[in-house]
Amino acid sequence: MESMNAPFNRRPATKHEAAQNFILVGSSTGGVDALIQILRHFGPDCPPTLIVQHTGSQFAQSLIRLLDSATRAKVVAAQDGALLERGVVYLSPSTEQHLCLADNLPQRIALSQAPPRTSHRPSVDALFESAVPHAANATAAILTGMGKDGAHGLLALRKAGAQTVGQDEGTSIVYGMPRVAQALGGVARALPITEIGPALLRAAIQRT
Repeated sequence: MESMNAPFNRRPATKHEAAQNFILVGSSTGGVDALIQILRHFGPDCPPTLIVQHTGSQFAQSLIRLLDSATRAKVVAAQDGALLERGVVYLSPSTEQHLCLADNLPQRIALSQAPPRTSHRPSVDALFESAVPHAANATAAILTGMGKDGAHGLLALRKAGAQTVGQDEGTSIVYGMPRVAQALGGVARALPITEIGPALLRAAIQRT
């Protein structure tokens, strides 16, 4: 097994990787522990991964450091216009910006200062809906959390051809966001949190 402190060589996406597969994850209450359980499976060559976790503004950078210490992938604060890179996990740098994907190729990060969605910024719905133009390359998961943020976005992704996963009721601290997504028809598979990390990686790889 590679050391968690192994050197990480960043490289931009090449022309042939312009439409590479990627992973999206949205979570809220109870989500930090859930994200740690997922990211422990991710290595330095994992698909590019974008995460929205509801958190207070003062905790954004702390969350990035915490998740970075829990995975062999590189967890970073997203930068507007950055190309998606394998082995990198992106989070919004603050509650002042939504984390999104630009709708053109090659795939790039787009940070938006649009108003909060369902009282949240960053919003899971904002992330998921921004990825609809790239749905053929997307694998998305909605995790434990209160409310419904992400449910409609997950449905839009599934309708557009993305692979979708929802955390099951038994392992969710709050079965709110996944429940609404399931009721709407956005969840293709409901899985316990222990199975979601490997399932996301398999789905992303199999989309090639």
